[in-house]
Amino acid sequence: MAKPERSPQVLRARLDAGLAALGLDHVDAEQRNLLVRYLALLQRWNATHNLTAVRDPLEMVPRHLLDSLAVLPYLPAGAVMDIGSGAGLPGIPLAICRPAQPFTLVEPAAKRVAFLRHAVADLGLANVQVAPQGSEDYHPDSLPQVIISRATAPLVRLDAMTRHLQGPHTRVLAQKGPGVEAELAAWPRAATLRIVRQELAVPDLPPRLLLSWEVSVTTP
Repeated sequence: MAKPERSPQVLRARLDAGLAALGLDHVDAEQRNLLVRYLALLQRWNATHNLTAVRDPLEMVPRHLLDSLAVLPYLPAGAVMDIGSGAGLPGIPLAICRPAQPFTLVEPAAKRVAFLRHAVADLGLANVQVAPQGSEDYHPDSLPQVIISRATAPLVRLDAMTRHLQGPHTRVLAQKGPGVEAELAAWPRAATLRIVRQELAVPDLPPRLLLSWEVSVTTP
């Protein structure tokens, strides 16, 4: 069954309420408009390319936009690499709100790469580049200051996928939902790292957790 059309005004109202709940009132009007435009692009492409299982753009606001933007207060400065970016989550929403910060969206699937390139061009995101390959095969000229992943893979797999991209002061951020304790237990290196946990209270979503660590900062 086709989902009902959602006007930009309805989407913007839900976005505004969600940003207020997250304490992100500093996101300006132009950025909010770009976020709504991004959802419109995602909905249009999703109809034929099946980029996300979420079909209703009103539902996309909390599940995609707000879930991504909840990381903003904890996102360090420096070049960001979004691993397994998919439809650009969380990289595109974060890049919209941090226009002076460089982002690289690492994604191997051709249809998603096509969407990412179209969205970056359509939204005029000069701070974003797309790397059309898996992270294991990606060897950039310089390592990122930040690696971020939104439910891309279990922690032990994510670490293996990105080990060659982690410099001595690279901060790794992993957005996780239920089941994270089992992932930590299955990841031997977790015991050697000083992992910071930050609860993310995203409106209309179950509890989320942001894990972050630096390889150079280990437990005593």
